[in-house]
Amino acid sequence: MQRLLRLLLCAGVAVGVFIPATAAYAEPTPEQLEQQIEKAHDALEHVVEDFNRITEELAATQASAAALEQKIADLQGKVDSAQVDVGKLAASAYKNGGALSSAEFLLRAANSNAMAHQVEAMERVSRSRQRDLAGFTQTRSQYDAEKKRLADLVAAQSQQQKQIAAKKAAIEAEIKRLEDMERRLPANRQTNPSAGSPAPAAPPPGGTGRGAVAVKYAYAQLGKMYRFGAAGPNNFDCSGLTQMAWKQAGVSLPHNAAQQHQRTSKVSRAQLQPGDLVYYNNFGHVGLYI
Repeated sequence: MQRLLRLLLCAGVAVGVFIPATAAYAEPTPEQLEQQIEKAHDALEHVVEDFNRITEELAATQASAAALEQKIADLQGKVDSAQVDVGKLAASAYKNGGALSSAEFLLRAANSNAMAHQVEAMERVSRSRQRDLAGFTQTRSQYDAEKKRLADLVAAQSQQQKQIAAKKAAIEAEIKRLEDMERRLPANRQTNPSAGSPAPAAPPPGGTGRGAVAVKYAYAQLGKMYRFGAAGPNNFDCSGLTQMAWKQAGVSLPHNAAQQHQRTSKVSRAQLQPGDLVYYNNFGHVGLYI
């Protein structure tokens, strides 16, 4: 049973929903198969929406890791510069006779004021570079610890992504099996003649605000195939459609129903305006209010 986009598309957040196997001793009726297929789709939507969430989180972690790498590179440049300055000071001291005793420094100085200025300058530069290098070392240690934390997080999130993808594949296989069974039942077409046919949509509401822009975009996608995890331009899932619809209105939303709820203002049912996001089924689904 292929699914076409309706105005309110669905996506889920829960994981771990088990699909009942068809009993081997009884041929299911078309109604029973339809119920099993719907339940399997609900389970798949939960898994896919969770996949969308972990994908968003993984992308954010990877961006943080890349930004940290740039900070480490910038810090290393400062360390190298400080070490070059220290090297220049050492080379200058060597050319001027190496490590001078107080008496030698006094004899070589033009006068006592010059000697005092030389000593003060050398000590000031030395203390500054020592502080710089100590600070760089401490910061680098902090950066390295954060780099390891982010690397561990990327690895954990990548593993979660693979596990959720495996669940998604298993449920999709179950849906295909059930749909194959449904197609083999001759009575199915009489029992459910509207299966796979898009419901006619009412004309979109008028208006020029951002909500109207989002609704107009969503209406333009009606009739396109629903695809789990997709966010256009040819296929969408629920949170993918709401994400892209509001993007046209200049609003950036994550590709996840629960995260969209976290990022947006809350209004009562009586305050709903066209384009507002509507959530239900424990944030398992999101759609556009019209």
